[in-house]
Amino acid sequence: MDASGVALVVIGPGSIDQARAVIEQTKFKGEVYANPTHSSYEALQFVSGVSTTFTPKAGLKIIQLYMEGYRQDWKLSFEKDTVTRGGWQQGGIIVAGPGKTNISYVHKDKEAGDDPDINDILKACCS
Repeated sequence: MDASGVALVVIGPGSIDQARAVIEQTKFKGEVYANPTHSSYEALQFVSGVSTTFTPKAGLKIIQLYMEGYRQDWKLSFEKDTVTRGGWQQGGIIVAGPGKTNISYVHKDKEAGDDPDINDILKACCS
């Protein structure tokens, strides 16, 4: 991505303090933005809800990631602001630029664990 001049930007549905905690935990060096009102998710029509969070596919993904050593920070996930909003927001990946209107790839998660093919993302941003 660096060689292609591409930057990874993360927008999270939590508070600024939650965004800081994610940066600290993951050591992510890119830009991280907090969107506690979920306005960007709503504008992009990303799905949200209990039925998109607790699915068989999501359960299998949790087991797979646990076996690989990943541990969810449940305290961070269930802070007051997140719980008040429901905490069920699904995300996605958008490859955009240069400019504001050039979007070459969109993936909207249908449910938790709905990860797109990394090769599709790399093709859209780095080829």
